[in-house]
Amino acid sequence: MKTISLKKRIALVAVAALGSTLVASVPANAAIAADVTAVNATVATSAPAIGSAVTVNVGVTTATGGGSAITASIKAAFIGANDYPAGGWVSVAAATTVGGGSASFGTTAITTSSASGATLSLLSAGSAGFAAGTIASSTTTGAGSFVFTPTKAGTYLLTIWHEASDGNTTDVVNSNEARQSVSITVVAAATASGGTTRMVVASGETAYGAGSTFGLSDTGINGDRTIGTMRAIASVEVRNSSNVVMNGATLAASISGPGLVLAKTTNASAAGTARSSSVVLTGASVGYVAVSGDGTSGVGTVTVTVTDPVTAVATTVGTFTVTFYSTTVATLTATANYVNIGSAVTTGCSSVTCLGGSSYSTGSAGKPAVLLVAKDSSGMVIPGRTITNTIADASVISTTTITGANASDANGLGYYNVSVTGAANSTSGKTTTVTWSIVNSATSTITSNAITFTAAGTTIAKETLTFDKTSYVAGDPMVITRTATDAAGNPIADGTASPAVTFSKTVGGTAPAASAYVAGKSATSATAPTVFAPVTGGAFTAQMTGGDAAATKYTASSSVADGNAALLTQLDALNAKIVALNALIAKIMKRLGVK
Repeated sequence: MKTISLKKRIALVAVAALGSTLVASVPANAAIAADVTAVNATVATSAPAIGSAVTVNVGVTTATGGGSAITASIKAAFIGANDYPAGGWVSVAAATTVGGGSASFGTTAITTSSASGATLSLLSAGSAGFAAGTIASSTTTGAGSFVFTPTKAGTYLLTIWHEASDGNTTDVVNSNEARQSVSITVVAAATASGGTTRMVVASGETAYGAGSTFGLSDTGINGDRTIGTMRAIASVEVRNSSNVVMNGATLAASISGPGLVLAKTTNASAAGTARSSSVVLTGASVGYVAVSGDGTSGVGTVTVTVTDPVTAVATTVGTFTVTFYSTTVATLTATANYVNIGSAVTTGCSSVTCLGGSSYSTGSAGKPAVLLVAKDSSGMVIPGRTITNTIADASVISTTTITGANASDANGLGYYNVSVTGAANSTSGKTTTVTWSIVNSATSTITSNAITFTAAGTTIAKETLTFDKTSYVAGDPMVITRTATDAAGNPIADGTASPAVTFSKTVGGTAPAASAYVAGKSATSATAPTVFAPVTGGAFTAQMTGGDAAATKYTASSSVADGNAALLTQLDALNAKIVALNALIAKIMKRLGVK
């Protein structure tokens, strides 16, 4: 710590008493040297923080000197023990430039300036000394500046003064010397933060850029497990705890499960090489993490961290997964959603995105007629394969359309959506089987399980409407079932419209809306009920207008038990039991001779 003379400490009592606001004063009766009459100062650093240089720009007010050229010495220091945080004293250096701009001498006659240690020297022009005038400091201007690098957070009080040649000890602030104290609040330095750092992950070998693409990461990323080709790449923009981009951090990645990673500074095609990797982002805020297979099937989880270049503290940015698979298919599984196929009708979704709604619907919102999934020997799904079908009887099914799902599909990559088209003039009730196959090699073909399809009519001949009970307690859940058959008495084709249902009394929940028949039936759910019995007792009916050519009206009947009648019945039964019990007690007492 710098040693301060007793004389200097006494002289600075007035400065310390000024507190932490900007102060510039000289006693009115002081004998001030004619060259500099006042100093002014402005903090140029917008957010002073530990470990970063803080610049204070300084200006002066001068008066005409006399006799010869004058050199004015402007000095700065932390004087008292309360002028800096405990243990935070640092030296101050002068500079001829100013923070945020360049030195401006204003209207005063200053020809040159120089800096040595904590002294800024201003040389007047000519033998007459300084011309009268003021150089006003700002965040970008001044006659020079003073710089220090804080090591502690807290308040620093920097005193700047003109060291007059008045016979007093040099480096002591005397009462007749122009001075100013400026208060500077220093905060802890912002550090690299995983919480604010941004990451976006893309499948394949091309990274997303910065800016608005962050937050748009691909989902369901997968790829061939072969070593040497990137299957995913993450772009990482390092930000500090103040959410400002920062350079020089260390970007690191590690992977658990199968896979290899490589942290790098460019978006060049370079596959993962190790289980963990790191790189220093010298002069840069954006880095990349490449991921590739290691020859093993499975799901690899990548963890990305950033390490602050000063504190060496590492924080986690986030994780993402990559599924690695073998290109050799071990199983191909078919699951049917719709098997009653109308003549010349295409049933089910075969888009890259089928959202798999809970009820029958067409287009991407619906389900495929058949869902296929290809897996390797480790159970990992395999996308991008060519699949063919084999139809046993083309008079029932004419063709199937197979489309590989994308990452937005209800099931995702590795699944295949299949629609099925019925043969023209097919015969209702006639059946056939269909299988699907993938060729691995000239000697290896994988075939799915067979799905049986039934030809069905598309014109309704007869419908029914039923309740699941003949009587309900008020508010009971109800299952309402509609059925439909074609002219041959077989279930109508899947997807044929079913009518809406109305009731003669107000029911709870939602009355069944128009929907579609699947396997000849359209019913409300028994496990997740949506319609409930009326709260009033007595008989009630359900009605619908059929979809047949005659628009037949269908009615079903049920009832709600009268709550009062049920209570009276229970009371009568209880009363009968009481009468019987009294008779039994009387008989026992008679046998015992009890009167």
